[in-house]
Amino acid sequence: MHVRIRDGVTLDLLPTKKFKTIGIKVDFVAPLQATAITARALLAQVLETSTAEYPTQTALARQLSRLYGASFGISVVKLGTKHVIRLTCSVVDEQYLAQYQDAMPLFERGMALLQAVLFAPLLPNGNFDPTTFTQQRQNLLTAIKSLDDDKQYLANRRLQELLFTGQPAQAMSALGDVTTLGELTANDILATYHEMLAHDAVHVAVIGDVSEQRVTTALAAWPLVERLEPTTEPYYRWTARSQVQTGDDEAPVVQAKLNLAYQLPIYRSDADFLPAVVFNAAFGGTPLSLLFTNVREKASLAYYASSDYNPFTGALTVQTGIQAQNQERVIAIVTEQLQALQAGKLSTELLAEVKASLLNARLASLDSPQRQLTGALNSGLTHLQEPLTHWQEKLAQVTVADVQRVAQQVSLQATYCLHGKETGDANETRV
Repeated sequence: MHVRIRDGVTLDLLPTKKFKTIGIKVDFVAPLQATAITARALLAQVLETSTAEYPTQTALARQLSRLYGASFGISVVKLGTKHVIRLTCSVVDEQYLAQYQDAMPLFERGMALLQAVLFAPLLPNGNFDPTTFTQQRQNLLTAIKSLDDDKQYLANRRLQELLFTGQPAQAMSALGDVTTLGELTANDILATYHEMLAHDAVHVAVIGDVSEQRVTTALAAWPLVERLEPTTEPYYRWTARSQVQTGDDEAPVVQAKLNLAYQLPIYRSDADFLPAVVFNAAFGGTPLSLLFTNVREKASLAYYASSDYNPFTGALTVQTGIQAQNQERVIAIVTEQLQALQAGKLSTELLAEVKASLLNARLASLDSPQRQLTGALNSGLTHLQEPLTHWQEKLAQVTVADVQRVAQQVSLQATYCLHGKETGDANETRV
């Protein structure tokens, strides 16, 4: 059920008796701007830490405990041309608590907590608490730096920088960058906070055994002003380059990370979106895929090999862990798998298996409140509300020719390898 609360504020209600909890998600969605990403990430950290009523992390944790172990968190997400500050809260449905006697139900108490976080933060003297601000800026700095400890993440980020040269917002992590972070002040974060409340599109989603009236009544207490309806689409569209960008770096790694980036100019609202999903699953998106079977298992050229498709940016990436001296051979065999799909060389048996795995994954998502809540934002941004039965029928109709048509639109744009010294990989055993 999709409800427009007021201009720029929407509600997706997912009523179900399947869970013993009620999940709440509130997304503040703004245009993706490189200059604002870091400040918004730091704002999320600060808001998550305290409120005027619960001025410390300990006090906030105690309140969550009083709410029978409610969970709460704030994160940041990049989606195409959008940057999202996401608040989540999950509370027990009190009808399953025999001893619950509080006059206010837990859902309403959870909504009141989110209201306090958003509209009554800790602002002594009209600005964010200096101690909290400094601590959370340091915590975010540590988090950003620690990302590079994951060498596959580091390789993928460097690949994104090659792929989106000149577009820093697309290349940047959703957490921002350390240089900008070091320059931010509490005044900057306060300005970002007021900008978010006044102008961000707001998408609220609730899942559980709760009525529309209860949700809208709780939301009516939130001082959300009307804001302009978003006019830009969420998709980042770009022009493919005629020349492949290449890069490599040396790092203290034993297993080299070879990543490849392609353009796949099919977006979530396009007619070929589902065939593109099937293509990715057959190419490298599942353990049934050609990359997993032929590059990892049969040729034994990779410790892992997989692909990922982003329908908000029209980008397809391949991640492999290899011995550095095999780089050219791996690129060649990955290219062979893509060319096979471009030539329509996909068995009907593999196609059926891949489609069955995608259906199983979709059905499994119905058992995850968080995945359903996240899907609500994707549907809201793309204005696509597709029933499961309709999606299932479309999946069943995808043919080898459909996958071939999608594969023929894929073009290599960048390659990046993060490797150790030339002799570093020689004695490693594949796992």
